Amino acid sequence: MSAAFPEETVVRLPTVTVVIPTCGRATLALAARSALGQRDVVVDLVVVDDSGTGAAQTSGADLEDDRVRVLVHDRQEGVARSRNDGVLAATGDWVAFLDDDDVWAPDKLASQIEAAEASGADWAYAGVAAVDDALRCLTVEAAPTAVEVVDDLPIRNRVAATASNVIVRRPTLLRAGLFDPRFRHLPDWDLVVRLTDLGPPAAVP
Repeated sequence: MSAAFPEETVVRLPTVTVVIPTCGRATLALAARSALGQRDVVVDLVVVDDSGTGAAQTSGADLEDDRVRVLVHDRQEGVARSRNDGVLAATGDWVAFLDDDDVWAPDKLASQIEAAEASGADWAYAGVAAVDDALRCLTVEAAPTAVEVVDDLPIRNRVAATASNVIVRRPTLLRAGLFDPRFRHLPDWDLVVRLTDLGPPAAVP
């Protein structure tokens, strides 16, 4: 007589390439740790050093991790080109952007992917919070609805004044055309407009 064992189920976690452009700021280490500490996703991190020295200025950021790659610019290229270089080096199903002075909650990426998959969206955004140096919450800005984002796009970017709360399926991001370096002050808004043309986003409050 033999015992019947249930079949083993293998769960494939979503893969996310996180792109951090940096000029070697001291806050990079905290940003990188918050990216690598994400739950329920497989993260690889691409740090794009735009210091313009031709040598990585990230030695103090403790990036000795197999999941981290560092790209170095010989001259300063700006945040749009830095993010684009990170995207072109990406291997994940999804791409997320993180500024080197921002941090994420541990479930940020997983929550956004869950919301996107539930609604059939190819990209998602979230609410944001301002914190002090000890990561104590100062203010919270809830995410607007997707309808509000789309309706207001001609006059303002309701997603946020940063790309740090956006995650996009990599094929969709490539189809949208990446960040336009000509927009030195509004590359995030411009990309959100083009992403919205491809389909509405999902929102995580």
